[in-house]
Amino acid sequence: MVTLQEARQALERHFAEHPPAIMGDLYIAEWYEDEQDFLPVWGSRQFLVEGREAFGRWDNLVIFIDKRSGDVREEIHTLNFEKVRKMTPISVPA
Repeated sequence: MVTLQEARQALERHFAEHPPAIMGDLYIAEWYEDEQDFLPVWGSRQFLVEGREAFGRWDNLVIFIDKRSGDVREEIHTLNFEKVRKMTPISVPA
């Protein structure tokens, strides 16, 4: 079973290989999970923290990290609304 720390490392490797098409500084705002996957909420720090609209994401991507294998997969957000809606937030220590 993959830990949240291992999921974070897998996500970092994924972003290094596939840089996201965003302006600003990459920022992970929070994490969610279900039995199968971890879900990071990501975007630019300028949008997620500062609320600057010009830095918002315009893609339709959601990224899942498989809890068993650690595999990272990009999927279409609109096709996963129900899965995402059912996921629960993870309390991440500061």
